[in-house]
Amino acid sequence: MATVAFMEGHLTDDDLSNFLKRCRLGLQPKGLIVIKDNMAQEGVIMDDVDSSVCRDLDVVCKIIRRAGLSLLAQEKQDNFPDEIYHVYTLAMR
Repeated sequence: MATVAFMEGHLTDDDLSNFLKRCRLGLQPKGLIVIKDNMAQEGVIMDDVDSSVCRDLDVVCKIIRRAGLSLLAQEKQDNFPDEIYHVYTLAMR
């Protein structure tokens, strides 16, 4: 099993899509790609302080499909206040 850690919030949409495409090419037949990250409530939020971007779930799912992957499962982490980003875990193949 291979594990790769990355900060998807510091990649452009195109770079994230290309990264996921490369990951897909390296998957074993029953392999999975799993990401866990903050998701914006709506749209895309840019952070000028650290040059990161926080995307909403719909935007991330579109990037996943554009990379030729299918979302198999998603789980929202519980017990987070509504005023901060929600944290999701996404499994894809």
